Amino acid sequence: MKKKNLFLLLIISILLSNCASQMKIKGEELRSLQPLKNTESVVVIEENENIEPSNKNLKIGTFEIKDGGLSFDCSYEKVKDLAKQKARSLGGNSVKIIEHQLPGIWSMCHRIKFEVYKLENISKFQKELLWSSTNKLKWEYFKGAPKIDRPSFFCGYMNVQFNNVNFSKGKGEVIVLPTFLFECSYVQPLKKDKYLLEYNQVKFDLLEIYSRKMRKEFAESEINTKEKWLKFAKPIYDKVYVKYKTDIFNLETETNFGNDYSGLMSWKFKTEKELKELNEFSSDNY
Repeated sequence: MKKKNLFLLLIISILLSNCASQMKIKGEELRSLQPLKNTESVVVIEENENIEPSNKNLKIGTFEIKDGGLSFDCSYEKVKDLAKQKARSLGGNSVKIIEHQLPGIWSMCHRIKFEVYKLENISKFQKELLWSSTNKLKWEYFKGAPKIDRPSFFCGYMNVQFNNVNFSKGKGEVIVLPTFLFECSYVQPLKKDKYLLEYNQVKFDLLEIYSRKMRKEFAESEINTKEKWLKFAKPIYDKVYVKYKTDIFNLETETNFGNDYSGLMSWKFKTEKELKELNEFSSDNY
C-alpha cells in the first residue's frame, strides 16, 4: 500500500464509520463468553477461506447484517467492523463470512451472514495488531514486499468509529483503535535488528499516544450522539492527526529512519513519558 493510499484509509476510517444505527444485526446466539477487550484482535475469515477442524474451537452463534434503511454508509469494511464488534461482545475472536451480498437494485449496502467463533489459534488469519501494553511488534508481522527507499516501513492508522449498536435513546460512544497493518508494513531482510524494531515500536507507541489524545478530545467535547459525531468528529480528528503526522516526520528525520540510535533514545524517553501522562485514556482501559 502506497503512502497516499494509507492516507486515504486514515481519512475514510472516520468519514465512513457512521452508519451503525441503520444497519441491523440479527441472529442466533449459542453461547456467550467473556467479552474481549478492544485491544484483543478479532479476525475476519472470508467466504473462500476455511477453518481447520479442532475440538478446541467454539462456535458462538450465527448472525446476519442487513440494511435497516437510510444507510448512507454500509461499505464492506464497515459491515465487517460491525461483525467484529458483535463477535468481541460475545467473546469471539473470529468472524467467518458464510454469505456476502453485494450492493444491487434493492439495496446499496453490503450485507453478510456470518458465524462467530472462539478459535484456539487465529494467527493464520491475522492481518492486523491492535496496540496494548502487551502487544509488541515482531518482525514476522512485517509482511509487505520490501522497498529500496527505506530500511522499514510502519503501516498503521487510527480506526475511529461511532458505535451506538448497544445503546438506547440515540446515545453511543466513540471507539478509537490504533491499528498496525501487516500486509503494507515491510522491512529489508538484511536490516532486521532489535534497534530498527524499537524504532518501529516507537511509531506504534506514537499511534497509541495520539489515539489517547483523540479519546480525550472526544470525551471533553461530549461526542455521544450521532448528531454531535456528524458535526464535530472530523475537525477533532483532523486537529489530532496533523500533530501525529508532524511527530512522525520529526521522528523520521531526527533518527534517519531508525538508523541513528542516539536520536532514537530520546524519542523512546519522550513516548514513555507521554504514555504515562495519558494513562487515563489508554487502550488497555477500553
